[in-house]
Amino acid sequence: MTIVSPESQRNWWETNFSDDLINLVLSNREIKLKESIINEDSGLTTRNSKISWIKDNKVCQKVFSEMKTKASDFSWLHLDNIESLQYSEYGNNQEYGWHRDCNNIPYPDGRVRKISFSVFLNSDYEGGEFDLELYGPNQTPRYIELNKKKNVNCIMFHSDMWHRVRPVTSGVKKSIVGWMLGPVIK
Repeated sequence: MTIVSPESQRNWWETNFSDDLINLVLSNREIKLKESIINEDSGLTTRNSKISWIKDNKVCQKVFSEMKTKASDFSWLHLDNIESLQYSEYGNNQEYGWHRDCNNIPYPDGRVRKISFSVFLNSDYEGGEFDLELYGPNQTPRYIELNKKKNVNCIMFHSDMWHRVRPVTSGVKKSIVGWMLGPVIK
């Protein structure tokens, strides 16, 4: 499913995720990290990182409420829920190759992923750049590189956009990832 936005709308946005909300999310995550998995069958996407989940509904709804406010430019998407959040760590030589977050089939409740977001928790690592494709694989430049900077630690984008985390070369990159949902628009 491809999300087509009105021409006046952007399909990505940088924002700041508050320290209080980061601390709330992190205090409710599963402590034990697990190997990440890939939910696509082509075998073309590389992913090797460690993850844990934040499944507390009150925490997720608090995040949804704040992120929906920040996603006001995406109001035409009718965002109405959020999935469990994911905490990720990428160590040396770990990455997540080019992929999209959308599913081809709606969930049983009729919702689909519409907006993805990634919160950059630290900057004391090398490599691990977050790339968001804006122009297509045969264009130059193909993508923009996004990282944590002063007062900006979060990227929000349409879930059908291609993106990746390049290999970390030293240190550990830490992030919180989430997906905002809404009904299929016909």
